[in-house]
Amino acid sequence: MSRQNPRKVTFITFSQSIFLTTKYFLQNRLLSFAGSCAFSFLFSVIPLFIMVIMVLVRFLHASPKTISTIISAIPALENYLNSDFVIQSVQSIRTVSSFEIIAGIFIIWMARRFFASIFDSMQNIFHTQVKRKALFNQILTFGTEIIIVLISSAVFFVYISLQTIASFEFIREIPQLDFLYYDILSGKLIKFLPNFLIFLVVTVLFRSASGTKPSLILCTSISLLCTTSFWIFRIIMHFFLNVSRYDLIYGVLGNVIILFMDIFFFFVFFLVFAQFIYVVQFFDELLLGELYLLPDIEQTGLGAEIKRAFFIRPDFLIATNQSNVFSYKPGEIIFNKDDNDSFAYYIINGSVKLIPEIEVPEVNVLIHRGEFFGETSCLLDQSRTFTAMAVLSTKIIKIDSERFRFLVHQNPEAAKKLLKQISPFF
Repeated sequence: MSRQNPRKVTFITFSQSIFLTTKYFLQNRLLSFAGSCAFSFLFSVIPLFIMVIMVLVRFLHASPKTISTIISAIPALENYLNSDFVIQSVQSIRTVSSFEIIAGIFIIWMARRFFASIFDSMQNIFHTQVKRKALFNQILTFGTEIIIVLISSAVFFVYISLQTIASFEFIREIPQLDFLYYDILSGKLIKFLPNFLIFLVVTVLFRSASGTKPSLILCTSISLLCTTSFWIFRIIMHFFLNVSRYDLIYGVLGNVIILFMDIFFFFVFFLVFAQFIYVVQFFDELLLGELYLLPDIEQTGLGAEIKRAFFIRPDFLIATNQSNVFSYKPGEIIFNKDDNDSFAYYIINGSVKLIPEIEVPEVNVLIHRGEFFGETSCLLDQSRTFTAMAVLSTKIIKIDSERFRFLVHQNPEAAKKLLKQISPFF
């Protein structure tokens, strides 16, 4: 027997992860959830914006010009808010009255609907791995909302502070600091603030809303990929959907429709990458399930052929289970009848013959690449009822009983297939 050291991530592994992401995205009906998140966002963006303004002006004592600066960073807000009116309203508040408390609770409650939609979406993605109680979901929703408001407030406050510093005369007289005046004070940097805030918020949501504790590196890298992909997609979409050539009515309606499309497609990207995080986190279990449910070699059809082509080669499992990957020569015995090993076996390459106690050619079973054997004894914790012998040069991977039982517990289709095999024992 011999072992190899293959790479963990190959083109095959990447293709399998994309296939699984697409499969579960459609299976979890995430397009509908993207629409729900977009609808909730439209009702929550103004309350969230007001909360950020209140934190900046009332607690961080930022200049009232802060509001105008933020609105200039998000031009779409100018269609819904009068900056002068908001500044006067915030400055007129001297003490906290019962009305402001009630209004604040209402604002938080409206914003909560948006985060609740996101948490529902994430729960739908990660439901097989985490179960949360409703009360905990509510607490987590409010907690995430507060964190995002504080992060947004802090980013705007830092930016405005840099603007103030860059406006000092002695700073402008230092040539080495010209970038502060021309890049920050001129407003060039503020164009990137919304994308930076999106990146931060998406990172927080990927990390907190999944409930499966994905690594910070994974969340940060996927968040950066999500933000960049949406930014590129939005540039391309706006290039083809330029409504400036239409008249006033169609131009306004066109801009509103494009705004809705921007929000909807952002949440499509968000949920696609959230689903990808799920696939990356639990890739070995998902891949094992796909292997067990591979169509038989006799099964024809385009769908069966595509699935076999995608999953018949499990590079990731081979690389992460090298101690359980073995090669056999023709005629070599894998296990004998009455052996008590507790593994299920997957054929990576070659063929295996299953021989009963008294060998009768017509009852021997020949299985090939992409098929499992020995899983019944593995699940029932019984000794082997046949001998397994390699027919050709064969490579197999052993799956321990705990891992195989987890697969059956988590995958209803795998459980259904196994029940058909073990039913004769009962």
